[in-house]
Amino acid sequence: MSAFCLAAAALSCNDAFLECPPRDEMTDANFWQTEEHVKSVANTFTASLQGKYWLNITEIMADSAPWAVTTAFRTIGAGNYTTETSQINSIWTTAYTNIGKTNYFLNNYRRAVNVSEDVLERYAAEAYFYRAYNYWVLTSFFGDVPYITDELSVESPDVYRSRDPRKSVIEAITGDLEAHYSALPEYIPAASAEFGRVSQCAALALLSRIYLYNEMYEEAVNACERAMANPYYGIYSTGNPDSDYMDMFNYKARASRNASNKEILLSYIYNYDLGETARTSHNLSRECWVPGDYARFVPTNSMIEAYLTKDGKIWNPADAKTYEDVFKDRDPRMIQSILPPGTAWEGLEDGDITSDDNSIFLYPKFINDKRGCMTYSGYYMRKYVEPSTVKYVGHDDNDIVILRYAEVLLNYAEAKEMLGALTQTDLDRSINLLRDRVGMARMELGNLPEGSDIRTEIRRERRIELFFEGHRFFDIIRWKQGELLAEDLLGVNKRWLDQSRLSVNLNSDLSWRTRNGEQYLLIETGRQFDPNKHYLLPVPFKQMQLNPNLAPQNPGWN
Repeated sequence: MSAFCLAAAALSCNDAFLECPPRDEMTDANFWQTEEHVKSVANTFTASLQGKYWLNITEIMADSAPWAVTTAFRTIGAGNYTTETSQINSIWTTAYTNIGKTNYFLNNYRRAVNVSEDVLERYAAEAYFYRAYNYWVLTSFFGDVPYITDELSVESPDVYRSRDPRKSVIEAITGDLEAHYSALPEYIPAASAEFGRVSQCAALALLSRIYLYNEMYEEAVNACERAMANPYYGIYSTGNPDSDYMDMFNYKARASRNASNKEILLSYIYNYDLGETARTSHNLSRECWVPGDYARFVPTNSMIEAYLTKDGKIWNPADAKTYEDVFKDRDPRMIQSILPPGTAWEGLEDGDITSDDNSIFLYPKFINDKRGCMTYSGYYMRKYVEPSTVKYVGHDDNDIVILRYAEVLLNYAEAKEMLGALTQTDLDRSINLLRDRVGMARMELGNLPEGSDIRTEIRRERRIELFFEGHRFFDIIRWKQGELLAEDLLGVNKRWLDQSRLSVNLNSDLSWRTRNGEQYLLIETGRQFDPNKHYLLPVPFKQMQLNPNLAPQNPGWN
């Protein structure tokens, strides 16, 4: 696969100038000449990250902030899908298309004999990074997959290759990363022209993720420690615990334009200011607070209840008497991620019929009357919302974060705990840095929440810190907690709502599910998870038809 149209790919130069391609025509024969040629192919790799669409796939499949109404990815997360579900085939084909770009580069970049060795190896290291990233996606979803390093054509035997064991694929991609990451820049400065390219620390972060996901805990710790030794990166903090966490995801501290944000290792960059022919943008802010329709991504009750109290205790839903109580004295990341009452608001009317001030959010809206933003769960997102763009369709250009230093710290703490080697010092140099940023009580091995344990709390911390960043589905799968995906999706507790402030009739207009003696708003029921089949997606039916050598199918899908 090339980065340009091979208009004369079949031409050769066998007889003087007669069969040479014209000098003003770009072909594969004259392409690999300059650094710009090499870089132009490397620039195609970032499509692997998928930007905002990555949240569409991963968050909608999980249980923390799914799409409000049924979509194919929510159906997949609910276990109600088949081998013919087209979105499963899309995951497969997208990854292999992107792998093809890296293979094209790696099989040709040495032809650029006029480009310096350091430059060539830097871009080759980017290719290895993105190939590893795509194989991480494939192995996480499908397990065993064909490991292809050649360019594919109809004549290629790899078109009909069988599946390679997941373990061997992981060994290959981690080996590539280990061998080549040092050719990358040690760091990429925030707000620089290079931001969005891959650094050594980003490669180490990906390595730590791959090792962790594949239970290679010693290797994960080692990769994390190398990343943590990087002198440039660290936790973003301006000394404002009330907003620093939130600001990383809106315009104020987006690393593509804020040089002080040294936490973000890799983002998918958008830029609406480039003009009509070149601008890139997304619509996430409006989808979360869409004026005159329903909010697309909605936090669930399980996410609400995951947050501890600010002093580090497990929150008891029975302690809340009102909707406002739910947000009081909780982990400060909660109100920086999920919209609390009293916040400036751009969603037009909210649900409080006793107020006519549309500039402040006070109460959830449960009716889609097209006059304000409705919520199917009783909650709204705040993380990733840039209020200034909500009124416009597709104007967002805040960065979509792919890798950040916080994940490295969480990977480190989890891997150390899985090895049985976690100490208080380890917590202080990892999780407690995240808590210190927001003014949250520190995690102490000798003072864990009553009734909990360190593994549960490390996993809780990961869910809280990395909320709405595309991690939750994979974490549930690798922790073998698939039963969580089978639970009903629930929203707000009915007892917390004041009927006199709402236009809907709580008893007749909404559906509720009783849990632990309390009634919760029902978003979705009928979900399922079969541990004998749902820990892996099936190989897409279409791919099995095209290549029978992909058999046998994943367990439970025959």
